[in-house]
Amino acid sequence: MEDSVSLQDYIASVPAASLPRVIQVASGVYLQSSIYDIKGSECCLSTGDLVKVLEKEFKFISCVDLNMGKCFELPSNFKDIFQIVIDSGKYNSLGELKQELYGDLTHPFWFASATDIILEDRVINKQGQIKYVSPDNFNPTSFAICQVWEDPSEACIKIPIRTVGQFYECDNKELYTLEQILQSPALLKRSYSCSSIANGPYKLSPVYEIKTIMHMRKDIVKMPSSLEVEVIDITDQCRDIEFIKPYSLAEVSQCEEKFPVVAEIVECLDCGHTIKNDLLSGLRKGQKIIIHRKELSRKALATAAKGKLSRFFYIHTGYEGKARQRPREFTTVYDLWTKLMAGVKLNVVVTQDCDSIEDCFPSLCIGDHIKILRHAKIKVSDSLDCKETDVLVCEKDSADDEEEESEEIMLPLYLEGRFVEEVKDNKKYSISNIMQKFTLPCEIKVVKKDPSLPSDPLTSFASIRLEELIEEPVLLASFLDNPSVCFQIPIKWRDFSVIFLKDPVPETGTMFTPLEELTEWYYYSLRKDLPSNELPPPRPPKRQVKADSSNKPMKGKRPICKDSKSPDRLHASSREKHTTEPYRSPNVNAYSPLPRKSVSHEDSDPNYEVEKMFTTDLQIRD
Repeated sequence: MEDSVSLQDYIASVPAASLPRVIQVASGVYLQSSIYDIKGSECCLSTGDLVKVLEKEFKFISCVDLNMGKCFELPSNFKDIFQIVIDSGKYNSLGELKQELYGDLTHPFWFASATDIILEDRVINKQGQIKYVSPDNFNPTSFAICQVWEDPSEACIKIPIRTVGQFYECDNKELYTLEQILQSPALLKRSYSCSSIANGPYKLSPVYEIKTIMHMRKDIVKMPSSLEVEVIDITDQCRDIEFIKPYSLAEVSQCEEKFPVVAEIVECLDCGHTIKNDLLSGLRKGQKIIIHRKELSRKALATAAKGKLSRFFYIHTGYEGKARQRPREFTTVYDLWTKLMAGVKLNVVVTQDCDSIEDCFPSLCIGDHIKILRHAKIKVSDSLDCKETDVLVCEKDSADDEEEESEEIMLPLYLEGRFVEEVKDNKKYSISNIMQKFTLPCEIKVVKKDPSLPSDPLTSFASIRLEELIEEPVLLASFLDNPSVCFQIPIKWRDFSVIFLKDPVPETGTMFTPLEELTEWYYYSLRKDLPSNELPPPRPPKRQVKADSSNKPMKGKRPICKDSKSPDRLHASSREKHTTEPYRSPNVNAYSPLPRKSVSHEDSDPNYEVEKMFTTDLQIRD
């Protein structure tokens, strides 16, 4: 095996025209592996790793003071000259001297021997200076072409590399520019002095940025040539080697021409905290899977509650169970308005008495049937202010008086109450039909289990809320040792990568479970990422109360409602709940009761008696 060299020396010596080349890491700072922070990404160069060098780009010159151990940069346009620092050692043969000075590279140098050099046809006196010119063209490992200083005009002579003596390098007065040194790999092996810097000696090293390909790295790795690792050039043995490249799921999805394909997981997130699926929880590094195809997954995000426990599901369109629509519940008129804006005109039943804080709006009683007609804006005025208010124009039917004709009423959007949708559709639908026919969110009751499931948990819930239709690209995959049972891997998962293998793909059918239960953490992370256009319902208007300076009761005027779009007269409700709940004025330090509405008896006046008492102290005057 070839001797290893430092990465810096190797990159400096290798011609750019000879790239790409394959090198093997022989050793690093730590004999087993060296870890570096390269371009913000940790890169581990372990002993034995293969690296394919594609390009090199010069960055700067590193100048190391060999006496002080300090390193600094020289500009590439440095103009001063350098002189080689003569090696002070003595060597037993010419070959040892040459190897110490330039290694396997060649550059002329002067040398001498402390003893006579005895050749076959002549003797060269000791301390006589000789110039090493080049290795012999016909036998470069055995002879060196040299010139003797005593007679420079004499033809070159051959000196055997193994000639014995006490060889040492002689002083060389030749000077070099920085450009000359950088262009010669042999000169880069020497140490120099420079009068404009200091005496030295200095080691000059060009630092390159090299572009490489490495096993298990998806992108080209850029690294400086100054990394402290030893390398060996193995291009001749491994010129056609194929470097393994990991693919992210997004990259895998672009390789549909390779499907189905066997792949090995090289990076995998913990799927146990996402979906309660035994198959997904089995995904781990080193696992072999079959990627069958890319497809668009359509599923409903659903929630179901039993007691205080809530559960969360993905119900795929392939779910074969049957379900009926359940009535939806609404807690404000604003919720009814949002459905109207979505194009849905609801019929609802009031399940809780609703009292309006404004006299111009009716109150509702349990059992009232409300039909949503349209949206309107009206002006509500009193003695202090006149404001425009959004309302729903509805048609109301009383529950306890079938003979009474329906009346048109207006309900402010801020009115709170309890409303249940009237549902007359009793048909059974599949999940795919429900998502096509109804607007989500909606409530359903599963009345027939999916026969493909050993146990269908959806049938145990009285109500299931389908919240959102989720469409996302996925990869349909299965384990190599169980190829027919499939699962979906969302392409959006980032911390997941695979490598393609050349293993044969077994021929088999595919089965996929249409129901997946989600963890609570995963459900709320989905809800956080899903777009939401819902706005909070409007706040009720603040009633302005004006106090009399003499602290006498002041009779307030009933607020007047004017429909800004329709001249229809507002009908008051004939049944309203009695209330004496106090109202705190924001302008004065006083409490005022809301208008008291008495329920009429058979022998009483059918009209309401409305009293408004205002005071500036804490006493309520009769």
